Amino acid sequence: MSAEQQNRRRKVRFIELQTRPGRPFNAWIRRWPLMGPIILATILEERGYDVAVYNENISGPLEENPTAMADVASADVVAITIMTATANRGYQLARRIKAAAPEATIAFGGAHATFMPDEAAEYGDVVVCGEGENIIEAIAAGDIRSGIHRPEPPADLDKLPTPKHDLIMDFERLVRSAGSRQAYELPVMTSRGCPHGCVYCSVTRMFGRKVRRQSVEKVIEDLRRHHRRGFRHLFFYDDNLTADRAWARELFGRMEPMGMRWNAQARVDLHWADAHRRQRDDQLLEAMRRSGGDVLYIGYETVDDATARRWGKGYRGSGSSLRERLREDTRILHECGFWIHGMFMLGPEHRQEDIRRVISFAQQTAIESIQLSILTPLPGTPLFQAMHGELIFTDFPADWDYYDGTHCVYRHHTMGIAAFQQAVLKAHRKFYRSLRPGLQRLVKLCRQPTGLGDKLRLFWRHARLARSVLRQWQAETARFLERVRAKDASSLLPA
Repeated sequence: MSAEQQNRRRKVRFIELQTRPGRPFNAWIRRWPLMGPIILATILEERGYDVAVYNENISGPLEENPTAMADVASADVVAITIMTATANRGYQLARRIKAAAPEATIAFGGAHATFMPDEAAEYGDVVVCGEGENIIEAIAAGDIRSGIHRPEPPADLDKLPTPKHDLIMDFERLVRSAGSRQAYELPVMTSRGCPHGCVYCSVTRMFGRKVRRQSVEKVIEDLRRHHRRGFRHLFFYDDNLTADRAWARELFGRMEPMGMRWNAQARVDLHWADAHRRQRDDQLLEAMRRSGGDVLYIGYETVDDATARRWGKGYRGSGSSLRERLREDTRILHECGFWIHGMFMLGPEHRQEDIRRVISFAQQTAIESIQLSILTPLPGTPLFQAMHGELIFTDFPADWDYYDGTHCVYRHHTMGIAAFQQAVLKAHRKFYRSLRPGLQRLVKLCRQPTGLGDKLRLFWRHARLARSVLRQWQAETARFLERVRAKDASSLLPA
Protein backbone atom coordinates (compact mmCIF):
# COMPACT_ATOMS: atom_id res chain seq x y z
CA MET A 1 0.00 0.00 0.00
CA SER A 2 1.37 3.41 -0.99
CA ALA A 3 1.81 6.29 1.47
CA GLU A 4 -0.95 8.15 -0.37
CA GLN A 5 -3.34 5.24 0.14
CA GLN A 6 -2.40 4.95 3.81
CA ASN A 7 -3.06 8.66 4.41
CA ARG A 8 -6.26 8.81 2.37
CA ARG A 9 -9.49 8.97 4.31
CA ARG A 10 -11.49 5.78 3.95
CA LYS A 11 -14.57 6.40 1.86
CA VAL A 12 -17.98 5.01 2.87
CA ARG A 13 -21.23 5.47 0.99
CA PHE A 14 -24.64 4.58 2.47
CA ILE A 15 -27.62 3.84 0.24
CA GLU A 16 -31.35 3.95 0.96
CA LEU A 17 -33.29 2.33 -1.88
CA GLN A 18 -36.45 3.02 -3.84
CA THR A 19 -39.36 0.59 -3.82
CA ARG A 20 -41.65 -0.24 -6.72
CA PRO A 21 -42.98 2.76 -8.68
CA GLY A 22 -46.71 3.26 -8.21
CA ARG A 23 -46.72 2.18 -4.60
CA PRO A 24 -48.96 4.76 -2.86
CA PHE A 25 -46.76 5.12 0.22
CA ASN A 26 -43.77 6.25 -1.91
CA ALA A 27 -45.06 9.81 -1.86
CA TRP A 28 -44.56 9.93 1.92
CA ILE A 29 -41.39 7.86 2.06
CA ARG A 30 -39.67 10.51 -0.06
CA ARG A 31 -40.20 13.01 2.74
CA TRP A 32 -38.98 10.83 5.59
CA PRO A 33 -35.58 9.14 5.13
CA LEU A 34 -34.56 6.26 7.35
CA MET A 35 -32.63 7.28 10.45
CA GLY A 36 -30.25 4.29 10.47
CA PRO A 37 -28.02 5.39 7.56
CA ILE A 38 -27.99 8.99 8.84
CA ILE A 39 -26.86 8.00 12.33
CA LEU A 40 -24.20 5.58 11.11
CA ALA A 41 -22.91 8.13 8.62
CA THR A 42 -22.76 10.77 11.37
CA ILE A 43 -20.72 8.45 13.61
CA LEU A 44 -18.18 7.86 10.85
CA GLU A 45 -18.06 11.50 9.74
CA GLU A 46 -17.22 12.59 13.28
CA ARG A 47 -14.40 10.03 13.33
CA GLY A 48 -12.82 11.39 10.17
CA TYR A 49 -14.22 9.19 7.41
CA ASP A 50 -15.37 10.45 4.02
CA VAL A 51 -19.09 9.67 4.14
CA ALA A 52 -22.31 10.44 2.32
CA VAL A 53 -25.81 8.97 2.11
CA TYR A 54 -27.52 8.42 -1.24
CA ASN A 55 -31.29 8.22 -0.88
CA GLU A 56 -32.89 7.07 -4.12
CA ASN A 57 -36.26 8.41 -2.98
CA ILE A 58 -34.72 11.89 -3.10
CA SER A 59 -32.03 11.71 -5.78
CA GLY A 60 -33.46 9.00 -8.03
CA PRO A 61 -32.01 5.61 -9.07
CA LEU A 62 -28.23 5.53 -8.91
CA GLU A 63 -27.88 4.06 -12.39
CA GLU A 64 -29.55 7.16 -13.84
CA ASN A 65 -26.94 9.44 -12.25
CA PRO A 66 -23.47 8.63 -13.66
CA THR A 67 -21.73 11.03 -11.28
CA ALA A 68 -23.37 9.45 -8.22
CA MET A 69 -22.74 5.92 -9.48
CA ALA A 70 -19.06 6.71 -10.07
CA ASP A 71 -18.79 8.17 -6.58
CA VAL A 72 -20.33 5.06 -5.01
CA ALA A 73 -18.13 2.75 -7.09
CA SER A 74 -15.04 4.59 -5.82
CA ALA A 75 -15.92 3.92 -2.15
CA ASP A 76 -14.06 1.48 0.06
CA VAL A 77 -17.34 0.41 1.67
CA VAL A 78 -20.88 0.58 0.29
CA ALA A 79 -23.47 0.08 3.03
CA ILE A 80 -26.94 -0.75 1.69
CA THR A 81 -30.00 -0.69 3.96
CA ILE A 82 -32.65 -3.17 2.85
CA MET A 83 -36.24 -3.41 3.97
CA THR A 84 -38.21 -6.38 2.64
CA ALA A 85 -39.78 -4.38 -0.19
CA THR A 86 -36.37 -3.03 -1.27
CA ALA A 87 -34.35 -6.22 -0.83
CA ASN A 88 -34.39 -7.29 -4.47
CA ARG A 89 -33.51 -3.77 -5.58
CA GLY A 90 -30.59 -3.79 -3.13
CA TYR A 91 -29.28 -7.10 -4.37
CA GLN A 92 -29.37 -6.04 -8.03
CA LEU A 93 -27.66 -2.74 -7.25
CA ALA A 94 -25.00 -4.53 -5.19
CA ARG A 95 -24.18 -6.73 -8.18
CA ARG A 96 -23.73 -3.69 -10.41
CA ILE A 97 -21.51 -1.95 -7.88
CA LYS A 98 -19.42 -5.07 -7.33
CA ALA A 99 -18.94 -5.48 -11.07
CA ALA A 100 -17.71 -1.88 -11.32
CA ALA A 101 -15.66 -1.98 -8.09
CA PRO A 102 -14.56 -5.54 -7.19
CA GLU A 103 -12.43 -4.32 -4.27
CA ALA A 104 -15.26 -2.48 -2.54
CA THR A 105 -16.84 -4.10 0.50
CA ILE A 106 -20.62 -4.42 0.13
CA ALA A 107 -22.36 -4.41 3.52
CA PHE A 108 -26.07 -5.08 4.01
CA GLY A 109 -28.05 -3.95 7.04
CA GLY A 110 -31.64 -3.20 7.95
CA ALA A 111 -34.67 -5.25 8.92
CA HIS A 112 -34.62 -7.63 5.94
CA ALA A 113 -30.92 -8.34 6.29
CA THR A 114 -31.49 -9.03 9.98
CA PHE A 115 -34.11 -11.70 9.35
CA MET A 116 -32.81 -13.09 6.06
CA PRO A 117 -29.03 -12.93 6.56
CA ASP A 118 -28.15 -16.00 4.52
CA GLU A 119 -30.02 -14.61 1.53
CA ALA A 120 -28.33 -11.22 1.86
CA ALA A 121 -24.90 -12.87 2.17
CA GLU A 122 -25.30 -14.26 -1.36
CA TYR A 123 -25.19 -10.71 -2.73
CA GLY A 124 -22.86 -8.88 -0.35
CA ASP A 125 -19.68 -9.35 1.63
CA VAL A 126 -20.88 -8.33 5.11
CA VAL A 127 -24.32 -8.70 6.66
CA VAL A 128 -25.20 -6.89 9.90
CA CYS A 129 -28.12 -8.31 11.87
CA GLY A 130 -29.72 -5.79 14.19
CA GLU A 131 -28.28 -2.40 15.13
CA GLY A 132 -25.00 -1.40 13.55
CA GLU A 133 -23.54 1.34 15.76
CA ASN A 134 -21.09 -0.97 17.53
CA ILE A 135 -19.71 -2.49 14.33
CA ILE A 136 -19.85 0.18 11.66
CA GLU A 137 -16.35 1.56 12.23
CA ALA A 138 -14.76 -1.90 12.07
CA ILE A 139 -16.44 -2.33 8.68
CA ALA A 140 -15.49 1.17 7.53
CA ALA A 141 -11.86 0.70 8.58
CA GLY A 142 -11.59 -2.57 6.68
CA ASP A 143 -11.14 -4.70 9.79
CA ILE A 144 -14.32 -6.62 8.89
CA ARG A 145 -14.65 -7.52 5.23
CA SER A 146 -16.92 -10.56 5.22
CA GLY A 147 -19.40 -12.66 7.16
CA ILE A 148 -22.70 -12.42 9.02
CA HIS A 149 -22.42 -10.42 12.23
CA ARG A 150 -24.76 -9.88 15.17
CA PRO A 151 -23.31 -6.99 17.19
CA GLU A 152 -24.57 -5.95 20.59
CA PRO A 153 -26.99 -3.02 20.35
CA PRO A 154 -25.85 0.28 21.85
CA ALA A 155 -26.61 0.20 25.55
CA ASP A 156 -26.52 3.98 26.05
CA LEU A 157 -28.35 5.92 23.34
CA ASP A 158 -27.09 9.19 24.85
CA LYS A 159 -23.68 8.40 23.34
CA LEU A 160 -25.05 8.63 19.81
CA PRO A 161 -24.19 11.87 18.01
CA THR A 162 -26.75 14.43 16.90
CA PRO A 163 -27.81 13.18 13.46
CA LYS A 164 -26.47 15.23 10.55
CA HIS A 165 -29.28 15.00 8.04
CA ASP A 166 -27.34 17.02 5.49
CA LEU A 167 -25.02 14.05 4.96
CA ILE A 168 -27.85 12.94 2.63
CA MET A 169 -27.05 14.00 -0.91
CA ASP A 170 -29.65 16.51 -2.17
CA PHE A 171 -31.03 16.99 1.33
CA GLU A 172 -31.61 20.68 0.64
CA ARG A 173 -33.76 19.70 -2.35
CA LEU A 174 -35.90 17.67 0.02
CA VAL A 175 -36.20 20.60 2.42
CA ARG A 176 -37.18 22.98 -0.39
CA SER A 177 -39.91 20.59 -1.51
CA ALA A 178 -41.68 21.31 1.81
CA GLY A 179 -41.66 25.03 1.05
CA SER A 180 -39.17 26.11 3.70
CA ARG A 181 -36.84 24.85 6.40
CA GLN A 182 -39.43 25.77 9.01
CA ALA A 183 -42.13 23.69 7.31
CA TYR A 184 -40.08 20.54 6.68
CA GLU A 185 -40.81 17.74 9.17
CA LEU A 186 -37.29 16.82 10.29
CA PRO A 187 -37.10 13.16 11.36
CA VAL A 188 -35.71 12.44 14.82
CA MET A 189 -35.68 9.32 16.99
CA THR A 190 -35.27 9.22 20.77
CA SER A 191 -35.92 5.55 21.60
CA ARG A 192 -35.82 2.01 20.28
CA GLY A 193 -38.03 -0.96 21.00
CA CYS A 194 -41.71 -1.51 21.69
CA PRO A 195 -43.33 -3.32 24.64
CA HIS A 196 -46.07 -4.81 22.45
CA GLY A 197 -45.90 -7.96 20.34
CA CYS A 198 -48.29 -7.62 17.37
CA VAL A 199 -47.99 -10.68 15.14
CA TYR A 200 -47.43 -8.64 11.96
CA CYS A 201 -44.73 -6.30 13.29
CA SER A 202 -40.98 -6.81 13.09
CA VAL A 203 -40.09 -3.87 15.36
CA THR A 204 -39.93 -5.88 18.58
CA ARG A 205 -37.93 -8.61 16.81
CA MET A 206 -35.51 -5.97 15.53
CA PHE A 207 -35.13 -3.72 18.58
CA GLY A 208 -36.58 -5.76 21.44
CA ARG A 209 -39.60 -5.38 23.74
CA LYS A 210 -37.64 -3.38 26.30
CA VAL A 211 -37.74 0.28 25.28
CA ARG A 212 -34.35 2.02 25.42
CA ARG A 213 -34.51 5.82 25.58
CA GLN A 214 -32.23 8.77 25.38
CA SER A 215 -32.32 11.03 28.39
CA VAL A 216 -34.52 14.11 28.15
CA GLU A 217 -31.37 16.25 28.42
CA LYS A 218 -29.83 14.53 25.38
CA VAL A 219 -33.01 14.91 23.33
CA ILE A 220 -33.29 18.62 24.17
CA GLU A 221 -29.62 19.14 23.31
CA ASP A 222 -30.19 17.60 19.87
CA LEU A 223 -33.38 19.57 19.29
CA ARG A 224 -31.62 22.83 20.12
CA ARG A 225 -29.02 22.06 17.48
CA HIS A 226 -31.74 21.38 14.91
CA HIS A 227 -33.48 24.60 16.00
CA ARG A 228 -30.28 26.61 15.43
CA ARG A 229 -30.17 25.22 11.88
CA GLY A 230 -33.63 26.67 11.23
CA PHE A 231 -35.85 23.63 11.71
CA ARG A 232 -39.14 24.21 13.51
CA HIS A 233 -41.12 21.06 12.72
CA LEU A 234 -40.18 17.54 13.87
CA PHE A 235 -41.34 14.02 13.18
CA PHE A 236 -40.61 11.62 16.05
CA TYR A 237 -39.99 8.20 14.47
CA ASP A 238 -40.23 6.46 17.86
CA ASP A 239 -42.56 3.46 17.82
CA ASN A 240 -44.05 4.45 21.18
CA LEU A 241 -43.02 7.96 22.17
CA THR A 242 -45.29 8.19 25.24
CA ALA A 243 -44.80 4.69 26.72
CA ASP A 244 -42.86 6.22 29.65
CA ARG A 245 -45.28 8.90 30.81
CA ALA A 246 -42.97 10.67 33.25
CA TRP A 247 -40.22 10.87 30.62
CA ALA A 248 -42.68 12.14 28.00
CA ARG A 249 -44.17 14.82 30.28
CA GLU A 250 -40.69 16.09 31.14
CA LEU A 251 -39.65 16.13 27.49
CA PHE A 252 -42.73 18.03 26.35
CA GLY A 253 -42.39 20.49 29.21
CA ARG A 254 -38.80 21.22 28.17
CA MET A 255 -39.86 21.58 24.53
CA GLU A 256 -42.62 24.10 25.16
CA PRO A 257 -40.42 27.26 25.21
CA MET A 258 -38.75 26.21 21.95
CA GLY A 259 -41.84 27.02 19.90
CA MET A 260 -41.53 23.98 17.64
CA ARG A 261 -44.24 21.74 16.21
CA TRP A 262 -44.03 17.98 16.09
CA ASN A 263 -45.70 14.89 14.66
CA ALA A 264 -45.37 11.39 16.06
CA GLN A 265 -46.55 7.81 15.92
CA ALA A 266 -48.85 7.15 18.86
CA ARG A 267 -51.35 4.77 20.39
CA VAL A 268 -54.94 5.95 20.26
CA ASP A 269 -55.38 5.10 23.97
CA LEU A 270 -52.17 6.82 25.10
CA HIS A 271 -54.07 9.06 27.53
CA TRP A 272 -55.24 6.21 29.79
CA ALA A 273 -52.88 5.68 32.71
CA ASP A 274 -54.32 2.27 33.62
CA ALA A 275 -55.45 -0.82 31.75
CA HIS A 276 -59.07 -0.38 32.91
CA ARG A 277 -59.48 3.16 31.49
CA ARG A 278 -60.35 4.66 34.86
CA GLN A 279 -57.55 7.22 35.18
CA ARG A 280 -56.94 9.69 32.36
CA ASP A 281 -53.56 11.38 32.06
CA ASP A 282 -54.73 14.88 31.22
CA GLN A 283 -51.34 16.29 32.21
CA LEU A 284 -49.72 14.30 29.42
CA LEU A 285 -52.29 15.48 26.88
CA GLU A 286 -51.86 19.09 27.94
CA ALA A 287 -48.07 18.80 27.79
CA MET A 288 -48.29 17.33 24.29
CA ARG A 289 -50.54 20.13 23.11
CA ARG A 290 -48.54 22.98 24.68
CA SER A 291 -45.23 21.64 23.33
CA GLY A 292 -46.45 21.80 19.73
CA GLY A 293 -48.07 18.41 19.16
CA ASP A 294 -49.65 18.52 15.72
CA VAL A 295 -50.24 15.27 13.78
CA LEU A 296 -50.53 11.86 15.43
CA TYR A 297 -50.00 8.80 13.22
CA ILE A 298 -52.18 6.22 14.93
CA GLY A 299 -52.11 2.51 14.18
CA TYR A 300 -55.74 1.61 14.76
CA GLU A 301 -55.22 -1.39 12.45
CA THR A 302 -58.76 -2.68 13.08
CA VAL A 303 -62.06 -1.69 14.68
CA ASP A 304 -63.06 -5.31 15.23
CA ASP A 305 -62.53 -7.08 18.56
CA ALA A 306 -61.89 -10.53 17.09
CA THR A 307 -59.32 -9.26 14.60
CA ALA A 308 -57.52 -7.27 17.30
CA ARG A 309 -57.21 -10.40 19.45
CA ARG A 310 -56.04 -12.49 16.50
CA TRP A 311 -53.36 -9.98 15.59
CA GLY A 312 -52.21 -9.43 19.17
CA LYS A 313 -53.22 -5.76 19.00
CA GLY A 314 -54.02 -5.02 22.62
CA TYR A 315 -56.10 -2.00 23.64
CA ARG A 316 -56.85 -0.70 27.12
CA GLY A 317 -60.23 -1.55 28.56
CA SER A 318 -62.92 -4.18 28.18
CA GLY A 319 -66.69 -4.42 28.38
CA SER A 320 -67.76 -2.01 25.66
CA SER A 321 -66.92 -2.88 22.08
CA LEU A 322 -63.51 -2.01 20.67
CA ARG A 323 -65.19 0.25 18.13
CA GLU A 324 -66.80 2.33 20.89
CA ARG A 325 -63.57 2.57 22.86
CA LEU A 326 -61.70 3.70 19.75
CA ARG A 327 -64.43 6.24 19.04
CA GLU A 328 -64.08 7.71 22.53
CA ASP A 329 -60.29 7.81 22.34
CA THR A 330 -60.38 9.53 18.96
CA ARG A 331 -62.81 12.14 20.31
CA ILE A 332 -60.49 12.89 23.24
CA LEU A 333 -57.48 13.40 20.98
CA HIS A 334 -59.48 15.60 18.63
CA GLU A 335 -60.67 17.74 21.54
CA CYS A 336 -57.01 18.30 22.39
CA GLY A 337 -56.46 19.69 18.89
CA PHE A 338 -54.53 16.85 17.25
CA TRP A 339 -54.78 16.07 13.57
CA ILE A 340 -55.14 12.28 13.26
CA HIS A 341 -53.76 10.16 10.46
CA GLY A 342 -55.45 6.79 10.97
CA MET A 343 -53.63 3.66 9.81
CA PHE A 344 -55.71 0.53 9.26
CA MET A 345 -54.98 -2.94 7.93
CA LEU A 346 -57.12 -5.48 6.11
CA GLY A 347 -56.31 -9.16 5.89
CA PRO A 348 -57.38 -12.48 4.41
CA GLU A 349 -60.36 -12.84 6.74
CA HIS A 350 -61.97 -9.54 5.76
CA ARG A 351 -64.94 -9.00 3.45
CA GLN A 352 -66.42 -6.00 1.69
CA GLU A 353 -68.54 -5.13 4.73
CA ASP A 354 -65.41 -5.03 6.92
CA ILE A 355 -63.82 -2.51 4.58
CA ARG A 356 -66.99 -0.41 4.60
CA ARG A 357 -66.99 -0.58 8.40
CA VAL A 358 -63.48 0.89 8.57
CA ILE A 359 -64.34 3.77 6.22
CA SER A 360 -67.56 4.43 8.13
CA PHE A 361 -65.62 4.60 11.40
CA ALA A 362 -63.06 6.99 9.91
CA GLN A 363 -65.79 9.27 8.55
CA GLN A 364 -67.95 9.22 11.67
CA THR A 365 -65.00 10.03 13.94
CA ALA A 366 -63.81 12.78 11.55
CA ILE A 367 -60.31 11.34 11.21
CA GLU A 368 -58.52 13.80 8.96
CA SER A 369 -56.55 11.34 6.81
CA ILE A 370 -56.25 7.58 6.53
CA GLN A 371 -54.02 4.85 5.21
CA LEU A 372 -55.40 1.40 4.41
CA SER A 373 -52.70 -1.24 4.22
CA ILE A 374 -52.92 -4.87 3.24
CA LEU A 375 -51.80 -7.20 6.02
CA THR A 376 -48.37 -8.41 4.87
CA PRO A 377 -46.41 -11.32 6.35
CA LEU A 378 -42.86 -10.02 6.72
CA PRO A 379 -39.82 -12.16 7.50
CA GLY A 380 -39.06 -12.21 11.21
CA THR A 381 -42.70 -12.06 12.29
CA PRO A 382 -44.98 -14.84 13.59
CA LEU A 383 -47.37 -13.94 10.78
CA PHE A 384 -44.82 -14.94 8.13
CA GLN A 385 -44.56 -18.44 9.56
CA ALA A 386 -48.30 -18.79 10.07
CA MET A 387 -49.19 -17.76 6.51
CA HIS A 388 -46.35 -19.48 4.68
CA GLY A 389 -48.60 -22.11 3.13
CA GLU A 390 -50.97 -19.47 1.73
CA LEU A 391 -48.33 -17.36 -0.02
CA ILE A 392 -48.51 -17.03 -3.81
CA PHE A 393 -45.51 -14.78 -4.30
CA THR A 394 -42.59 -16.98 -3.26
CA ASP A 395 -40.11 -16.46 -6.09
CA PHE A 396 -37.55 -14.82 -3.83
CA PRO A 397 -35.78 -12.46 -3.89
CA ALA A 398 -37.67 -11.01 -6.89
CA ASP A 399 -41.09 -11.33 -5.24
CA TRP A 400 -40.03 -9.40 -2.15
CA ASP A 401 -40.94 -6.33 -4.25
CA TYR A 402 -44.59 -6.98 -3.43
CA TYR A 403 -44.21 -7.35 0.36
CA ASP A 404 -44.96 -3.70 1.02
CA GLY A 405 -48.44 -3.37 2.49
CA THR A 406 -49.96 -2.57 -0.89
CA HIS A 407 -50.14 -5.99 -2.59
CA CYS A 408 -52.02 -9.10 -1.47
CA VAL A 409 -49.29 -11.75 -1.74
CA TYR A 410 -51.45 -14.64 -0.44
CA ARG A 411 -54.71 -16.35 -1.31
CA HIS A 412 -57.69 -14.29 -0.18
CA HIS A 413 -60.34 -16.96 0.26
CA THR A 414 -63.21 -14.67 1.28
CA MET A 415 -63.02 -12.15 -1.58
CA GLY A 416 -60.33 -13.25 -4.01
CA ILE A 417 -57.31 -11.07 -4.70
CA ALA A 418 -58.89 -9.09 -7.55
CA ALA A 419 -61.94 -7.92 -5.61
CA PHE A 420 -59.90 -7.34 -2.46
CA GLN A 421 -57.28 -5.15 -4.17
CA GLN A 422 -59.93 -3.08 -5.93
CA ALA A 423 -61.98 -2.73 -2.74
CA VAL A 424 -59.01 -1.32 -0.81
CA LEU A 425 -58.30 1.17 -3.59
CA LYS A 426 -61.96 2.22 -3.87
CA ALA A 427 -62.17 2.67 -0.08
CA HIS A 428 -59.33 5.19 -0.21
CA ARG A 429 -61.02 7.00 -3.08
CA LYS A 430 -64.34 7.08 -1.23
CA PHE A 431 -62.78 8.58 1.87
CA TYR A 432 -60.80 11.26 0.04
CA ARG A 433 -63.63 12.15 -2.36
CA SER A 434 -65.20 14.17 0.43
CA LEU A 435 -64.11 17.81 0.78
CA ARG A 436 -64.11 17.48 4.57
CA PRO A 437 -60.50 16.29 5.03
CA GLY A 438 -59.22 18.96 2.64
CA LEU A 439 -61.16 21.78 4.26
CA GLN A 440 -60.15 20.67 7.75
CA ARG A 441 -56.53 20.59 6.65
CA LEU A 442 -56.79 24.13 5.25
CA VAL A 443 -58.32 25.43 8.48
CA LYS A 444 -55.62 23.74 10.54
CA LEU A 445 -52.86 25.05 8.30
CA CYS A 446 -54.15 28.60 8.67
CA ARG A 447 -53.86 28.30 12.46
CA GLN A 448 -50.21 27.25 12.30
CA PRO A 449 -47.42 29.78 12.91
CA THR A 450 -45.93 29.48 9.41
CA GLY A 451 -46.26 32.03 6.64
CA LEU A 452 -49.45 32.11 4.57
CA GLY A 453 -47.48 31.33 1.42
CA ASP A 454 -46.03 28.17 3.01
CA LYS A 455 -49.49 27.12 4.19
CA LEU A 456 -51.10 27.49 0.79
CA ARG A 457 -48.22 25.72 -0.97
CA LEU A 458 -48.45 22.85 1.48
CA PHE A 459 -52.22 22.56 1.07
CA TRP A 460 -51.98 22.61 -2.72
CA ARG A 461 -49.17 20.05 -2.68
CA HIS A 462 -51.24 17.65 -0.57
CA ALA A 463 -54.29 18.08 -2.79
CA ARG A 464 -52.30 17.29 -5.92
CA LEU A 465 -50.51 14.45 -4.16
CA ALA A 466 -53.76 12.70 -3.25
CA ARG A 467 -54.95 12.77 -6.87
CA SER A 468 -51.66 11.61 -8.36
CA VAL A 469 -51.20 8.86 -5.77
CA LEU A 470 -54.61 7.36 -6.52
CA ARG A 471 -53.94 7.42 -10.28
CA GLN A 472 -50.59 5.70 -9.85
CA TRP A 473 -52.05 3.19 -7.43
CA GLN A 474 -54.80 2.28 -9.90
CA ALA A 475 -52.20 1.60 -12.58
CA GLU A 476 -50.04 -0.43 -10.19
CA THR A 477 -53.06 -2.47 -9.12
CA ALA A 478 -53.79 -3.36 -12.74
CA ARG A 479 -50.18 -4.44 -13.31
CA PHE A 480 -50.18 -6.47 -10.12
CA LEU A 481 -53.37 -8.33 -10.99
CA GLU A 482 -51.78 -9.34 -14.28
CA ARG A 483 -48.87 -10.78 -12.30
CA VAL A 484 -51.30 -12.67 -10.07
CA ARG A 485 -53.09 -14.03 -13.15
CA ALA A 486 -49.77 -15.33 -14.51
CA LYS A 487 -48.85 -16.97 -11.20
CA ASP A 488 -52.17 -18.42 -10.06
CA ALA A 489 -55.25 -17.23 -11.92
CA SER A 490 -57.59 -19.11 -9.57
CA SER A 491 -56.52 -16.90 -6.65
CA LEU A 492 -58.08 -13.86 -8.31
CA LEU A 493 -61.47 -15.20 -7.25
CA PRO A 494 -62.73 -16.32 -3.82
CA ALA A 495 -62.32 -19.99 -2.95
